[in-house]
Amino acid sequence: MTQKKQADMCKNPRATFNRLAVAVLIAANTISASSTAAYASEKSTQPSHASAQAHHPAVTEEKIGNRTYQVTRINVHAHPDHVWHVLSDYENAHAIFPCLKKCKVLHDRGNIKEVEQQIKPSGVPSTFTYVLEITETPGKLQQWRRLRGDFTEVEGFWKLEPAEDGTTLVTYASYVNGGFFMPQALIKRQTRADFPGVIAALKHQSESTRHIASHAQNLKTSN
Repeated sequence: MTQKKQADMCKNPRATFNRLAVAVLIAANTISASSTAAYASEKSTQPSHASAQAHHPAVTEEKIGNRTYQVTRINVHAHPDHVWHVLSDYENAHAIFPCLKKCKVLHDRGNIKEVEQQIKPSGVPSTFTYVLEITETPGKLQQWRRLRGDFTEVEGFWKLEPAEDGTTLVTYASYVNGGFFMPQALIKRQTRADFPGVIAALKHQSESTRHIASHAQNLKTSN
């Protein structure tokens, strides 16, 4: 390595980190795609509609406003209020979602919260930390946008739509701009690898805790 390159790395450690992260993401992409698919298959055991398959939900691109989001959907066999309870439990979110290592509410202004998150994409040794502003419409919609931290832009939402049979159609959408050193094509590949595991984890947690709550209520009624 030349002295000039060493000096550049010292002057801009974040850029150097991002270059290394890109290299690791490229190397890990094939592994992470297969491992996340396995996680989704293992965690999702309930039947679902054809448009929202449980075992490996499809990830599509959808134009929303002037951005192209990565989007996935799944049917959860629980009422929207119960799914919302899982989504809005920020302090325990790291124990539910496979790529989320830390989730801390910094400021709570009712339906608008400032939340710090640390993520670790599958197959990647490094973590990324940023602060989001999350706007809630309880039981229906959770939207977020990046305020500061890693990446250049982070936006997305969880949307809950009730069905007549008491289940919930969940939509998970995300747009991430990693900046100059993280090409969108690379972020897209990693997103498609990790999305199924994220939404399958929500399905598993919502359905398993719903069964526990129903069992507890039945015991209470019988007594």
